[in-house]
Formats: sequence, C-alpha cells, structure tokens
Amino acid sequence: MTCMRRSLILFGLVLFIVGTFLGFYASQRNCLIAFITRGYMNFWTAMEILGGLVALAGIIIALIEFIKKT
Repeated sequence: MTCMRRSLILFGLVLFIVGTFLGFYASQRNCLIAFITRGYMNFWTAMEILGGLVALAGIIIALIEFIKKT
C-alpha cells in the first residue's frame, strides 16, 4: 500500500513539472496577455492554459497523497 501512495506522489510531482514546463514554454509568446486584452486565442494560449491546469492537478494529487500518508 505504501508503494502505491509513493508512486502517486511521484506521479503528481511529475505532472507538476511537466505542466510548469509546458506553461512557461508557451508563455514566451505572451499568449495569455493577448487573450486577456484582446480575446485572441491561438494554439499556444491553449497550451499555456492546459499547462497551468496540469500543474495544478499535479500539485493537488501530490498534496492529497502526502496528507493521506501522514
């Protein structure tokens, strides 16, 4: 049972790292600012939003499993 929780914590951390990398890479194009100011949505804006959601999901998974572990 402990191995399953440890793997879910690692999975959450990997999701966080991948989502953060994807969000930062997509944000180099200032897409989110264009979306907020002009309502213009392109592929990189969607990737930036998706990266943020993946990072958020990773943090939530890791924290829930870490709290259950203690």
